[in-house]
Amino acid sequence: MNKINFYVETYGCSSNISDSEIISGILTGAGLNMVEKPESSDLIIINTCIVKQPTENKILDRIKEIQEKFPGKKLIISGCLPEAYPNLLNSAKGVSLISTHRITEILKVVRKSFNNKQINLIGKTKIEKVGLPKIRKNKTINIVQICSGCLGNCSYCGTKLAKGNLISYSLEKIIKEIKDAKEQGCKEFWLTGQDISCYGFDINLSLPELLKNIVEEVKGNYFIRLGMLNPSHLPKIIDELIKICEDERIFKFFHIPIQSGSDKILKDMNRQYTVDDFKNIVGKIREKFPEATIGTDLIVGYPEETEKEFNETLKLLKEIKPEWTNISKFSSRKNTEAADLKPLKSETVKERSLIADKLANEISKEQSKKWMNWCGKLLVDNLGSGRNFAYRCIYLDSKETGKFIEVKINKIKGLKLFGETI
Repeated sequence: MNKINFYVETYGCSSNISDSEIISGILTGAGLNMVEKPESSDLIIINTCIVKQPTENKILDRIKEIQEKFPGKKLIISGCLPEAYPNLLNSAKGVSLISTHRITEILKVVRKSFNNKQINLIGKTKIEKVGLPKIRKNKTINIVQICSGCLGNCSYCGTKLAKGNLISYSLEKIIKEIKDAKEQGCKEFWLTGQDISCYGFDINLSLPELLKNIVEEVKGNYFIRLGMLNPSHLPKIIDELIKICEDERIFKFFHIPIQSGSDKILKDMNRQYTVDDFKNIVGKIREKFPEATIGTDLIVGYPEETEKEFNETLKLLKEIKPEWTNISKFSSRKNTEAADLKPLKSETVKERSLIADKLANEISKEQSKKWMNWCGKLLVDNLGSGRNFAYRCIYLDSKETGKFIEVKINKIKGLKLFGETI
């Protein structure tokens, strides 16, 4: 198999990016050659996401396009789509499927495909996606999956169908991966999962305990970025989390998805927390870290959302003033509770999305202004940009990555910060 060229196309979250890096690492280790363009490949792997209907539609169109454009190439579909909605792909002739839970078996699927056999490796397993070979997309950044699945049952979520319940990975393996990656030149570590706030709840551990062990055992200069933190679990760990985040190697960056500013809608979504819970969490973080970056997610146009409930969301945005907000129009996902609800008119959802997006951008621009003339340490993690302690992206003239430098922010244009080396 050492003459096979393969190409991987990735959609979705940082966990998906990590899955693709692992798939690439396994195949490269077996002698296959990774290429950058599908036309140069013998094998095409599409790593899929289903969090939104438009994304799913885009992926299905892309699969059709690839089959029409490259009929002689082998095609494997991986990620969340095969696990959650395999029926959408069963009719695809000659296409093999592999679940997000079974990526360590990718070689088996490749071998079968090149023997002209179609194979579907579907089903949840308890593999730990940590300490595996990988080809990193960014040589400075190592994405560390610390868990899979979650403890929630949100009424609208299709990802739960694919990822399942929480599986926390071994603390020892996580630390070893970070140590090994650091020796290979990585300086930025993304701790990721569907919800890392409940990390360890199934193995008698917690996220603060994991972080404490990492910063004690992994010496040197680096940054840790925390992934998504569900407000339903944060009250159990927030005090300990804030304490360990005092370590300068942990980005003061907190991605806490509120989804709605209405307690009624949160209850309908089965989110298991209130607006006040969210505000208390943010208040504690900002009291300790006034310059922290708070990011959140919102779903507008949830079925039966009234004008009053939508306005409660706008009110919360104005009060919290998050540094960035990801706004999504409600997208009905098959086999979820919310799929059976009567949707709002598409015009109403679109209008509310535009209103919320405009407000969120105004708030983000205002929050960016406070960084003018800031001076401090920055990690160059991409050509032309880097991150400071609050995970703010600062654009500058940089020729190489992986270095810590001192910078001054000297220009702000919209949401973008620009700096110069000092």
